[in-house]
Amino acid sequence: MDIILDPFCGCGTAIVVAHKLGRRWIGIDVSPTACDLMETRMRKIGAKPVLVGMPMTEDDLRKIQPFEFQNWVCKRLFGRISKRKSSDMGIDGYTFEGHPIQVKQSDNVGRNVVDNFETAMRRAKKNIGVIVAFSFSKGAYEEIARAKLHGNLDIRAITIKELLKGNQQRGLNSLGGKAYVPTLDSSTDVPTT
Repeated sequence: MDIILDPFCGCGTAIVVAHKLGRRWIGIDVSPTACDLMETRMRKIGAKPVLVGMPMTEDDLRKIQPFEFQNWVCKRLFGRISKRKSSDMGIDGYTFEGHPIQVKQSDNVGRNVVDNFETAMRRAKKNIGVIVAFSFSKGAYEEIARAKLHGNLDIRAITIKELLKGNQQRGLNSLGGKAYVPTLDSSTDVPTT
């Protein structure tokens, strides 16, 4: 029996056709976004694909390309990416409910990022939003608290570790063990460290 190999699989058309024709197949792509799309398409036709090499740890996520990282975060939040990849005016995506998402593929995200996101939220006429990063500085948490108290903005700082763990910390709800959605209607916790 023939094996169809598509080493640049993209959206998965070749492997979908191969599966429909009863052939064995292998699809490869460097993009986690493309792999997710392929998996979705294959499951719709009854295939049970096995994904190998997808980002599963903080170290994996530090190594992927910035736009792939943004896509991964937005998908993990059941959101959608911004239509504009650059010049996005400070909003990288939106949650399912339409709240803005800012994604930073860095550690120790500071007050200035929160300040800029506050401006982006006001410009978009939104009062609830999410910033996702590997970690946040004490100044970032202080600015989030100030924005809530004085600016009537509810900003959630969510770490990649929280998204990966899927625990109930700071308003994260586990949804079937695959993706996590922030609860944005409750108050923001401000860590003391």
